[in-house]
Amino acid sequence: MAWVLLFTFFSWTGFEPTNVLARSPQWLPPGPLKHITHALPQLPDSWQTILLLLLPCVIVVLAALESWRPTRWWRVALIWLLYLNVMNTGWLSSSGGQQLMANVLFWCTFLSARDERLKAIGFWAIRLQLLLAYTATGLHKLTGTHWLDGTAMGIVATDPAYGPAWIASFPVLARLATYAVLLFQLSFPIAAWFRTLRLPWMAFGAAFHLGTAIWMDIPEMGLAFIACYAIWLDDDQAARLPLLRRFAVEPSVDG
Repeated sequence: MAWVLLFTFFSWTGFEPTNVLARSPQWLPPGPLKHITHALPQLPDSWQTILLLLLPCVIVVLAALESWRPTRWWRVALIWLLYLNVMNTGWLSSSGGQQLMANVLFWCTFLSARDERLKAIGFWAIRLQLLLAYTATGLHKLTGTHWLDGTAMGIVATDPAYGPAWIASFPVLARLATYAVLLFQLSFPIAAWFRTLRLPWMAFGAAFHLGTAIWMDIPEMGLAFIACYAIWLDDDQAARLPLLRRFAVEPSVDG
């Protein structure tokens, strides 16, 4: 919910009617799900702009309520539905982090249910979604050449849209960074299952994602992955982190 609040608020305050959100071509996927995932009506430009300004306000209010009030599955479901449709309206500008969070919000609906079986489905779906994202990204990198020969980070750094450009001046550093990222993404889905490896891998991942947030100007993507780390922590690990301590569950008397 913290990610939804921040992302929606800053997207809303920086919204311009002429940006890609307002002029993205309409694309509808085949099948019946398009009536759910692309449910916003096609309106004249002025009305479409008003709609896309109002919906984030509703999302922010609902996410704030969900953060500070007892969770309600219908509120989470409504946040997911509105967020997904706003994101799909500007699908050309969406990132992997936004797509990841759309999936996570869907399974949070199950996580907010009263039925323990539905909670378990949501819990494991979110856990596995994070691992799937890293696995797919890492395997996709193996199909190219620049990640395998160690030049990928140097090439990305020289792109004016990303950076930092100084990395390209140190080929050895760029090569080490390339292989470190590739190894991290391929090994995280394995390390997450081992308690002793989990926190070190998450620490490296947080540093990597914060780096992409600062230098590549895609903070919503990096912070989405970091937000998803929490579900792989047990209560003892969560209690050691100040931001998560209030959510850790105290052990019961009978264990």
